[in-house]
Parts: sequence; structure tokens; C-alpha cells
Amino acid sequence: MFEYGDGRNPGPQHPDLFAKSRPSHRKQLEHFARTFQATVREHSLAERRTYRPSKDYAERATQWTVSEQKDTTVVNDQSALKTQNHAESQQTLREGRNAELRSHSTESWPTPAPERRFVYPPDFATKYMSYVPITSGAHYGREGLVEEIAHVEAWIDFIARVARYAGDNEAEYNRIWLDRKSCSDILRLLIIEAAITADLARKTYMVETILLLAHHPQVGLKAFISDGMACCNASVGLTSLVDRVIVPFVYLNLLWTYIDSKPSSPLLQSHEHLQEYEYSSHRTSTFAKLLPRPAYMKTQSYNNMLNIVLKEHGHVVEHVFFNPLLAPYDSGRRSKYLEPYQTRHKDENMRRERDVFTDLPMLKEALKGMWKILVYCDMLFKEIGQPINWEYVVLHSISELFPHKGGLERLTGMGWVDYELDREEQGMFGFFATDRSGDEVS
Repeated sequence: MFEYGDGRNPGPQHPDLFAKSRPSHRKQLEHFARTFQATVREHSLAERRTYRPSKDYAERATQWTVSEQKDTTVVNDQSALKTQNHAESQQTLREGRNAELRSHSTESWPTPAPERRFVYPPDFATKYMSYVPITSGAHYGREGLVEEIAHVEAWIDFIARVARYAGDNEAEYNRIWLDRKSCSDILRLLIIEAAITADLARKTYMVETILLLAHHPQVGLKAFISDGMACCNASVGLTSLVDRVIVPFVYLNLLWTYIDSKPSSPLLQSHEHLQEYEYSSHRTSTFAKLLPRPAYMKTQSYNNMLNIVLKEHGHVVEHVFFNPLLAPYDSGRRSKYLEPYQTRHKDENMRRERDVFTDLPMLKEALKGMWKILVYCDMLFKEIGQPINWEYVVLHSISELFPHKGGLERLTGMGWVDYELDREEQGMFGFFATDRSGDEVS
């Protein structure tokens, strides 16, 4: 459906991936979106069956009113990570995981005592984001993790404060927004960690923590779907994790189909100069440019992807997954927020662009991680009764990657807004799944 070359529109242009204009391509694109939806839902259902029934989490969560007992089994997964590339160790992990799947859904909880786990382990503050005080970020959003949010009682208190808020106190309004964001950060980091860790016990802990929160009678997760106060043109919430992961997952897979086993591909040909795009200057100024660079890194579609996933600021956490893949820090850290604010500096040489196709094993593992994140998101949204409309999510990602006439408009024969309205009339559009009557599917 796509080809690499010069655009066909008037005016200055640069080589990119452009959609071929054929009558059959709209049907092919929509078939791909439907197939993607069926596949992610199938995997999500299979993954959900490896955990306890919802009623078990609901019963267990009822007594989870305080976090007070540290669980060291989730603190360090380095030993598992060191061996994950060895085939023999992978086989052992698979055998252990299969045994776990056969028993986990029916076994008893590790302890019959009331649940007392922490919501997230302390190593999140050295792996992902540094600790900041709960009073921080009044104007710009917190740029780190709040230690108190590791306690479930902080989540219970937050939901109670939201229920009491009468809309007449600006300070409380800002505090509620920031606390909602902090809880949302943790939920997204839990999903990311569950997707990338090779430690089975750690993964289980992360997923079960999310399921316990989803069924907690005093918490639930619907309050964290979106913050309701998007800032810097960046929505914050569980939906943002889906939106930011689907774009690189679709795009990098698309690139791979043109590049895989084709060292002579024009997309890999070396170029000695940069191609700057006006909207991305605020982002690309934060890391050292790769020169010479392959042709795909000069395309507008690739830069559209980077603009979505690499922006570091206090409102998002998804960059902790994408930085090591696309623009890693020399130190190996995942985020600038691992440093105290006072000691940060803007040395461009501390962070460098990466040509992802020079390390295909790493790219393959990253795509696996993205797929797992999407599967966990599907599982979680279904768990809270708001399933995702993956057809919309996939089509919207293509509209963001190829927003002009060389992309979705050429594939569908109409602009994104008209296409959106056309699909909406059929009851088939919007982030959340609906039936043909327009009612949300639960």
C-alpha cells in the first residue's frame, strides 16, 4: 500500500513513504485494522486466562486498605535480564511460565492475611523517575514519582477527595489534577514494566497489582483513563499509553517490511545532511544528531513518530520505554527525571539518536514489548468495562504518521475528518468500542 519516493503534490518535498492510490486500498487498510483488533483481543483473552477470576481480585482488594509490608521479590530483576538472550535460559523461562499458567489461576494467594502490598516497588525511582515531593509541579506537572503514591491509602484518599470536591478551591483543583497524574504515571509504568521484565514473579506482581486496583471498591481505574486537563497538547492517562505505543508499533513494522533482508533498500542509503521539520525543533534540539544517517530517518513520517514518543516533560512517562531504543542517554538512564532538577544540564552529547536497524535483535525485542503493552492495555480496559476500538486506534495512528495527502487521504479517498464522520455514522469510530446502536460495548 506504500512506496518510498518523492511526493506527487506541488511545492518543495522530500522523499518519504507515500500511499499508493488504488481503489482497493481502503478495503485493505480496514481489513488490516479489523485483523489487528481480532488478534490483540485474542491474545488479551489468552493472557487474562492466566490470572485469577475477577471476583477473586474484588474479594482480595476489599481488605487492601493499607500498604505496609515490603515485598523484595519485585525489587530487582537484573539476574533475569542478564540471561534473557540465552536460548537455554529462555527455554527454562518458558517451561517455568507454562507451569505457572497451569496452576496460577486456581492456586491460593501467597498468604491468607489481608493484602498489604505496595502499589509500586522502590526501584522505580532509580529505574524510571526520581522521587519528588507531593507539593511539586503546581504549574507544569510533576517531573517524577511521589513516594506516598506507593501506598494504596493515598489512592483511596485521592478518590475520596475527588468525590468531595465542590469546584470552589483552585489549590485543591490543582492538587487533584497532579495526584491524578501521579497515579496515572504509576499505572502506565506498571504496564510497561510488566511488558519488558524477564522476571516472571515481577511481571505477575505488576499485573495483579493493576487488577487489584481495578476491582478495589474505593479506587477503581476509570478516574485515570484521562486527566481531563490536557496540557502542552499532551493528554495524560491510560489512553495516552495506547496512543503513544500504537504509532511506533505500526510504523516500525511498516518500515521493517521495506527494509528486512534488503541492505540495498533506498530507505537505508546513507545521507550526510539533516532534514529539519519546523514542528520538531523543540525535540531534536535535546539530543545529538546521527550523521551520516539512513534515508528513513530523514522522512517526515519518521519524524512524526519521534515527535509523538520522545518528548520529555512532566506530563508523560512513555519516553522511558522509547528513549533506550530511539535516542538513548550515554549514561543508560531512561529519563532526564532520574536526576534531581537542580543538577540537570542540557549537554546534547548526553543523548544520541540511534539507527534502530543497526541492531535488529534489540528492535525485535522492543516490538515484542510494544505488543505486550497493547495486549495488557486491552486486558485492562476490558476489565473496567470500557474495551478499546482497535480499528479506530490503528487508523488514527496512520493519520498521525501520514497526515497529508500522501497518506491516509490517498488510501481512503477522503480527508481524516470526513473519513471519521463516515465511520462514525456506521457506529464504528471513537477510542472505545461501541455496537451499531452507538452504545459502548462492555
